[in-house]
Amino acid sequence: MTKRKGTLLRKKYNEYLISTLAMSASLYLAAIVDNIMVGNFLGADALAALNLTFPIVFIKNIVFCIFIFGGNTLAAIFKGKRDNLSADKSFTFSVLYGMAASTLLVIVGILLTQPTAMLLSQGGQLYQPTYDYIVPLWVSGPFVLLNSGVATYVRTDGMKKLAIALPIVSNAINLALDYVYMQIFGWGVAGAGWATVTGYAVGSLLLIFYFTSKQRSVRFVKVGFRDFKILLNVLKTGLPTALTQACNFGRTLCINFIILSTAGTVGMQIVSICLSALNVALIFINGSSTTLMPICGALFGERDNHGVRYVLRFSLIITEIMAFIVFAAFELFPVEVGRLFVALPDDTSAQLAYALRIFSLCIPICGISYNLCAFYQSTKQSFAASLFTILEGFVFIVPLIYLFAKTNPTMMWLSFALAEIAAVLVTVIAMQIIAKKKKRSSFLMLDSAAQNGVLDMTIDNQTETAVAAAKSVRQFCLDNGIDEQTAGILAVSTEELGVNAAKYAYKGKNDIDICLRILEDSIVLRFRDNGVNFNPTEYIDDSGKEITGLKLVRTLTPDISYSRVLGFNVTVVSIAKS
Repeated sequence: MTKRKGTLLRKKYNEYLISTLAMSASLYLAAIVDNIMVGNFLGADALAALNLTFPIVFIKNIVFCIFIFGGNTLAAIFKGKRDNLSADKSFTFSVLYGMAASTLLVIVGILLTQPTAMLLSQGGQLYQPTYDYIVPLWVSGPFVLLNSGVATYVRTDGMKKLAIALPIVSNAINLALDYVYMQIFGWGVAGAGWATVTGYAVGSLLLIFYFTSKQRSVRFVKVGFRDFKILLNVLKTGLPTALTQACNFGRTLCINFIILSTAGTVGMQIVSICLSALNVALIFINGSSTTLMPICGALFGERDNHGVRYVLRFSLIITEIMAFIVFAAFELFPVEVGRLFVALPDDTSAQLAYALRIFSLCIPICGISYNLCAFYQSTKQSFAASLFTILEGFVFIVPLIYLFAKTNPTMMWLSFALAEIAAVLVTVIAMQIIAKKKKRSSFLMLDSAAQNGVLDMTIDNQTETAVAAAKSVRQFCLDNGIDEQTAGILAVSTEELGVNAAKYAYKGKNDIDICLRILEDSIVLRFRDNGVNFNPTEYIDDSGKEITGLKLVRTLTPDISYSRVLGFNVTVVSIAKS
């Protein structure tokens, strides 16, 4: 028995990381693959045209983020609170309403194709390839939302193989059809867009395995007008991530105008390669930071602030490791990275190498900023997440790049790193000021004024350690003024839950987290393990008889509940203070 080791949370984060990276890749890989194929097959102008359509990508992503990330995070919070019906309603609003909004966006987007292409290209030589790519780009929206959106729930439900297969199959089809549509059918830049549509449409067929699975924890349910509050909460929870995309839309639109007017087509080609390369880094940065969202959301719902801090810290470490690896590759091999997307003349390649090296300075800082935004979003601190998003995504970057473009164009690539740094600093300072006013210890805003005492420990799944944990619980209660009878009940509950979790939930040695919180009006004991499904509130052994020790716990404790959250068995015993 030791203080909380964080083993369970670290294992859960690592378990989700691969599938989340696959999901993140599905959001970015289509653009990366299209850029590589278009640049190599059709040339630098076609690649620049794809970059001009990025504002449309961000408009689509606004819908995706506000519904999918909002719904998934809120569903995890409801699961942490053991409110399964509300979690199902969050899922229903997230997927079905998200699909409806995305389909409406397709209709409006197609009707405005010509003026949109004229606006994005400023009526120059890039107008035609921009126009050709817009229609399939809009049409891909509902398929990406269905495919990658439901994949977030697949991942949260622990169906790792399917969560990884969805983006791999979709992007493999996209990659194959890029060649077929562009080279064999001769569809030009439009072929890249229709390959994406086909890839995600066919890949979505794999969702049949999820919708027919008994393992999934969320289902479509009937929602009515009285559930409108949950829809608003979905939108509110997803707003910070959606604001990121909205700011990216405004930022990209402004940057494209600035660069086209100051550096011309060559400048547009260079920024296209830089932003395409950034998408490679964002697969890892966005993937690792997004991994913490459902975990932090569930822990926050359980009021496990220690666990939330641990997951944030661990996610930052993993993210920065991956960010620095990508950053080093871009610094060492900038020309090779550029040639991956398109072959450029020697003089342009030299300009690209200089620009990409400076531009890449933003990558490690993005690792910090993405985690910070994901943390604030998953702990329902919408103001902090939104403030950061607006500062980072628009307020700082656009004026900086305009200033450098007018005064020192060779250094305008530094604007991206400076904007990230400024946004992080201003957000942290602002939240620290708010924390002092609300008497919280730090800008993370996680302290609970009602919490007087906490015993947080990890035991292995052995009878001896369960008995020792029970003694620690009893002594902790007595030391904090809890009466003998209540302390005894909590000690018995600890021993029985620990012993039976070891016996029925595990095969082999593993860890169990135990947390005892003394609140103003109650004492809460929480058990968490990552074993097989084991519900101590209704468990019957192999002989068909109730387990005597667990029956005793249910008799002694008037408020005991169980839920399966993120693949954890979570049992909570609550006793009112006398």
